[in-house]
Formats: sequence, C-alpha cells, structure tokens
Amino acid sequence: MGPIGGSLMRKYWTILRVGLVVLLIRLALRFQTLPKVLDHIGPLSIHAEPDEAGMKILTSYVDWWLRLFPYNKKGNCFPRAITLYRFARQRGYPVRFHCGVRREAAGLDGHAWLTLDSETFYEPGTHWQYFTVTFSYPPDLTKLVSQDSAIQPQSFQVMEP
Repeated sequence: MGPIGGSLMRKYWTILRVGLVVLLIRLALRFQTLPKVLDHIGPLSIHAEPDEAGMKILTSYVDWWLRLFPYNKKGNCFPRAITLYRFARQRGYPVRFHCGVRREAAGLDGHAWLTLDSETFYEPGTHWQYFTVTFSYPPDLTKLVSQDSAIQPQSFQVMEP
C-alpha cells in the first residue's frame, strides 16, 4: 500500500478508535464512579510530546461522533470533556477535568470542560465562565498544601495542679 493509502487507513483507524473510546467511556460510567473512570483513563504520559495538530484532529473526531450519537438533548459536554481528557493526558497534556452548575429559571444546568494551566482547553465558547465548579480532577494539590500550611501549630501551657 502506498503512502496515500497508508495515511487514509491511519485516518479511518483513528476515527474508529475515537468512536470506541467514546463508547467505552459511556459504558464505564454506568459501572464506576467518575473519579475512578478519570483515574483509569487518564494517567499522564511522561513520554509523549504535546501535539497541537494531532489534538485538534482528535477533537474534531470526538465532536463528529458525539453529533452522530448525542449523549443527551441538553448537550455533549460531559462525554466530550472526559474523552478529550483521556486523549490529552495520553499525549502529555496535564489537563484537568471540571464539572460545574449554574442556576436557571427551570432549575440547575450543568457543564463539563477541561483546563490546561488554568486556561480552557479545546472548549468552544465562553459559557463555561458562568458555572460554579463543583468537581475538578485531578485535585489541585497546591490548594490543599496551601490550606494545610495556613494552619499554625499552637503551643499550650500546661498548668500544674
């Protein structure tokens, strides 16, 4: 097979693989908690070099699959963010997954998105800004450390009887 046929086969294999990842993530979420799924699918690769062009292609395939088989009528942000989390971390991007809520007239609305160094990562639009973060993964350990360091040891005087 020539170089054109090989690149075409790679393209279709990638499209199929992205569809399988979307499907497997949906199935995994039925049987495991969200943190366990994220932990399992998203170990950060220390050997991969971030690849902007490759990530852009994968994002377009994820969006294509989710348009073809929508998650629900309100949107595809949840499976999109989880799937992109997997592909990004596999490619060496230390992204974080976030879920948030906001109040609307009809009740609460939710959204899921990714960040990289506190900036959104392949997030269409800016509506994520209107959501209050309720869950982030992996946890921000720097905030936990700074909270712990704010606790100062106290010395107590012992009174003798």
